[in-house]
Amino acid sequence: MQDTFYLENNLLLRTHTSPVQIRCLEKSPPPIRIVAPGRVYRRDAVDATHSPVFHQVEVLAIDEGLDFSHLRGTVMAFLNAFFGDLPIRFRASYFPFTEPSVEVDVQWRGKWLEVMGCGMVDPSVLEGLGIDSDKWTGFAAGLGVERFCMVRHEIEDIRRLYTSDLRFLEQF
Repeated sequence: MQDTFYLENNLLLRTHTSPVQIRCLEKSPPPIRIVAPGRVYRRDAVDATHSPVFHQVEVLAIDEGLDFSHLRGTVMAFLNAFFGDLPIRFRASYFPFTEPSVEVDVQWRGKWLEVMGCGMVDPSVLEGLGIDSDKWTGFAAGLGVERFCMVRHEIEDIRRLYTSDLRFLEQF
């Protein structure tokens, strides 16, 4: 709730793209795999690695027999393919619709930088959709596109991505 931008008449700007997952599950029974990109808005303090407006990509996989090793293996394979051989760590965290939940960091410029949150879909989420959680399990992940771009292209400050400096932007 502390991350949300509220507008007049109690309207709000979305803080993540996770609602796409539920809409897809309401329309299509498992097994399902989706990737959902979108712009999101958060009440973040602006600094070198944070912006109040950014692009997020959500991933959801629901199938029979998926467990945390599938989540971890998928994340590790993706991060290694995208970034190459960077140190990666998983830290326990909390997200409302996954259990267990973790944040994933990469070592960048001598420090740990969070690049993704993920976890196993909470069985109560599946049950709420009428999906048998004894048969179906799944995982979800969300990442910030701009932060991935920062790490991959060694951009020291995320704010540079939002400037109108064509000399900087045209190199990408």
